[in-house]
Amino acid sequence: MTVRTSLLETLQKNMKDLQKEKDQFLEESFRHVVRLDEIAMKVVSLATQVHLDVLIVMMNEKGDKDKVMKLEEMKSKMDEHKQFKSLLRFWYCKTAEFGKAAVENFRQKTGV
Repeated sequence: MTVRTSLLETLQKNMKDLQKEKDQFLEESFRHVVRLDEIAMKVVSLATQVHLDVLIVMMNEKGDKDKVMKLEEMKSKMDEHKQFKSLLRFWYCKTAEFGKAAVENFRQKTGV
């Protein structure tokens, strides 16, 4: 029975160690994402949004509500940027269409 107990204790210790390591990696990921948001994460990227989603789920499972709120705030900022970029793209396309129409109209009138 001592061999089983010893094996079970070893496995439980290994699980605790792995959980602790996982939590450390999760914390480190969170710190990196927050730092990137502060300095450089201004480009809206699908990959970044997916990574934020994964971190949100994992922090939720861990029960860290403050970090979940911070990550969700970052994600909502990205969504706002995405909407703004979509608006800019729309206006750019409309301006380009108007410009093309104006050039075509000018060519028809001048014969150029």
